[in-house]
Amino acid sequence: MRAWRWIAATLFVGGVVGVLGYDGLSAALYWSVPVWNLIRAFWAVFSPMTYEPLLGGPLRRHRWRRYVRRRWPSMAESCGLADRVVRENRTVPRLIRVRARDNTLTIRVRARSGQTLDDLRGAVEAVGTIMGAEASTSRRVRPGVLDIVLTMADLLDQPLYATIPNDVDPTGVQLGRIQDGNRWRLTLRGLQTLVVGCSGSGKGSVFWGIAGNLAPAVQTRLVRLWGIDLKGGIEVGMGDRLFYRVSTDEHQALDALRDLLAVVDQRQRAMYGRTRDFMPTPGDPVHVVLIDELAVLTAYASKQVQAEASDLLRRVLTQGRALGVLVVAFVQDPRKETVAMRGLFTQTVALRLRSASETAMVLGEGMADLAPAHQISPAHPGTGYVVADDGNVERVRADFWEDTFIRMVAETYPAPDRYVPPPIFVGPPTPDADDKATTPTRVPAEEQRAPRAPRKPRSPRKPRESATRTASAAEASDA
Repeated sequence: MRAWRWIAATLFVGGVVGVLGYDGLSAALYWSVPVWNLIRAFWAVFSPMTYEPLLGGPLRRHRWRRYVRRRWPSMAESCGLADRVVRENRTVPRLIRVRARDNTLTIRVRARSGQTLDDLRGAVEAVGTIMGAEASTSRRVRPGVLDIVLTMADLLDQPLYATIPNDVDPTGVQLGRIQDGNRWRLTLRGLQTLVVGCSGSGKGSVFWGIAGNLAPAVQTRLVRLWGIDLKGGIEVGMGDRLFYRVSTDEHQALDALRDLLAVVDQRQRAMYGRTRDFMPTPGDPVHVVLIDELAVLTAYASKQVQAEASDLLRRVLTQGRALGVLVVAFVQDPRKETVAMRGLFTQTVALRLRSASETAMVLGEGMADLAPAHQISPAHPGTGYVVADDGNVERVRADFWEDTFIRMVAETYPAPDRYVPPPIFVGPPTPDADDKATTPTRVPAEEQRAPRAPRKPRSPRKPRESATRTASAAEASDA
């Protein structure tokens, strides 16, 4: 619409100049402006792909820089950064540099005497409002110097689809874009990661962005993926061929955590006195465990399962970081009652949250204004904020992973090693009642008696003498 307004204005000015009838050099000077504007307008309408990088973008960025340089004192005063010394004079933070690149405007300022970087950060949103920015963040440069980063056009408004991963990199993954249009790389090496977002915030895009982009390293045996999905395996099951081991119930999850802790113990013994930094090799990989909905394991399970799972996770989180055993957990509710070991995660990604208090829980005190995750639109799943180790805040959006694409990546890069559960010993069958009646009972050896010696045959008895005499007397009396 703006280009068509330029065309209408150009035609009008050209007609007026023609009516006035200026000739010679004067006419040429008057016509140069409308002709130039007419060329610009037609160029912008019929070839925007060449107009934007060659003319439109540079002119727009020049206008931004000139506006900030000319109006910085009044902007600083209206944002509460100026301090009046006398009625006529004022002191403002020093404007060091204004840089425009693509759709991002970066204003570098130095705090004046008596100010802190927190004072400058508190005015970032106000500066962005004055400039009409889509988003505003800050980045510490050095003591007393801050970059105010304004996104003049929202490059994260439209989602991008994930592409086939090719890089074999066990240290990190390319998940999507940051607010200036560059790629968002999430570092995994040496970090335990917690991803928090309410339902529908796009946690699946981050989940598969990590698992899918690690697929080439999985196939080369530099990474081994473990999946714990206690929602019936709905998420992990879409690409389970990428995973070394998948757990879909509480008991399987506990067994997996016990085995991970065994890996930690084994590597501690192997690295003792040799090295403090684990380097993966084929056959001795980085173990990355992805836990979908951590609260099901640590808050909603039975008390016994909660206690053991929390203990195992704490030990893995605190000891496994330097040993190549990494945890990436996903959760909806960031409260301490749900995720008691929240402070043990060294890296946090905040997707869309429900309130400013949840943003403070996830990213830290004072971050609700700098990284308002609770203000992310539900229409932009996968959008979130990341706070780096140096305190800089980045607005990011993960690429979208379709179900068919997940299955295709899993078929392209299947895990070469799969967990085989140990065999379960089954004893001999228990005899039935009929078998018990006919089967003799075996007596333990210690209860058995020694066999008796055979008895000697008895010799025949001799007739007794008294009995013979009695018989003879009886015969005599009868006679």
